[in-house]
Amino acid sequence: MGAQGRDILSQWIARQLIADGYITTQVFFPEQDFATGHLVIEIVPGRVGTIRDEGASIGWSRMVFPERSHALLNIRDLDQALENIRRLPGQGVTAFDLVPGTDLGESDIVIRHPQNRRRVRFVLTADNSGIHATGRNQLGAIVAIDSPLHLYDQLIATVNNDAGLRNHSAGSRSKSIAWNVPIGYASFSLGFSEWSSKQALPVVGADILYTSRTRRFEAGVTYVPYRTSHNKGSLQFNLVRRQDQASLGGEEIGVQKRDITSYEIRASHLEMFSDASLHAAIGLRGSLAGLSRTPGFVYGQSNWSGRYQILTTSTSLNVPFRIDSRAFGYRGTFFLQHALQPTPFTEYLQIGGRYSVRGSDGNQSLAVQNGWTWRNELATGLFAGSETYVALDAGQVSGDPATARGRTLIGSALGIRGSYRGLGYDVSVGMPLLRPDTIQTGTPSLNVRMTYRF
Repeated sequence: MGAQGRDILSQWIARQLIADGYITTQVFFPEQDFATGHLVIEIVPGRVGTIRDEGASIGWSRMVFPERSHALLNIRDLDQALENIRRLPGQGVTAFDLVPGTDLGESDIVIRHPQNRRRVRFVLTADNSGIHATGRNQLGAIVAIDSPLHLYDQLIATVNNDAGLRNHSAGSRSKSIAWNVPIGYASFSLGFSEWSSKQALPVVGADILYTSRTRRFEAGVTYVPYRTSHNKGSLQFNLVRRQDQASLGGEEIGVQKRDITSYEIRASHLEMFSDASLHAAIGLRGSLAGLSRTPGFVYGQSNWSGRYQILTTSTSLNVPFRIDSRAFGYRGTFFLQHALQPTPFTEYLQIGGRYSVRGSDGNQSLAVQNGWTWRNELATGLFAGSETYVALDAGQVSGDPATARGRTLIGSALGIRGSYRGLGYDVSVGMPLLRPDTIQTGTPSLNVRMTYRF
């Protein structure tokens, strides 16, 4: 082997190390006699030195870094740590610097935080995503706190209420609180949410008040088993307890009472291409009958065991492209749900409205245990900070003979969205293209959502 061959081999080894993420590991060929038939290669492993903050620290850095000091330095670990930090709203521009450490092969990691030390943020919301029976117009508020326990954790609290605050015969409200914390390639979360509604139902010439309430308690863990420069995988497990109750005229409706403990398992993969991204996921959720106090009632199943399992899968594709000098973006999402056993109606797939199949106002929807949705959107910039988009969505449900004559929805929408300073907006006009006669909707339907961040 001559000098040229040695250089080629050295470059090849260096490229392999970089491809595997070991960006600070170095390769050397010491002085040697190649005539002996032996080749000696010296590799100086790149290791993590100290990890320190530049500027005001908001948390204990060991929570976000998968590796500790003196471990092999891998760019994938740095990517994960940076992702853990940047998920916090106030740390979106945090960056890392690698500087020489005190020992051979070591690199110190310097965390450069943004100068703005603000850790509490607020969002006010207003939209017309409700239904007429319980309040079409909705008002809400969100509070997000970065690292409240100094662990790079996050606390988010939300409240939402219909705009008719003085209407005592109809309305809806919700509230939630969620907390999550990263630990290297894993993260843990806890959450609680509650929804309630009321409406006056005409019964024998008089109105009787119908009320309902749902509570959900949730604990989960997420783990990243692999990541490279262009893809990442995630595994998620959640344990959920859901309580439902309803009353009519102050009397509890027994068949609508539930207290079900369930699990959710999900695996996902994100692939980044040079000019597109693909996200695919598969999940399984089901009840834990032995831990469920009140499994409830399933229509047509007099001896229901309280056990159900539901398979889900989803695929999302984002493709930016240009036509001449104008930039466009395509976003497509396909979702499929299939129940393996009869399920309570609280687990049904509902299609129809701005969050599933656009084109209808969402006051009425198709809801069955099996079905799919396919959302398509083409967007382009309009002016600074905004874009206009056109959407074409479709969905279908199955598994209920009652929907045999009308189980497909197709709808379109044309809208504009964007932000100016702290104000965000999304306004669209929807038009149904195909719907069952049983689904009544405004034609066209106007969808509005406004947010203000401060």
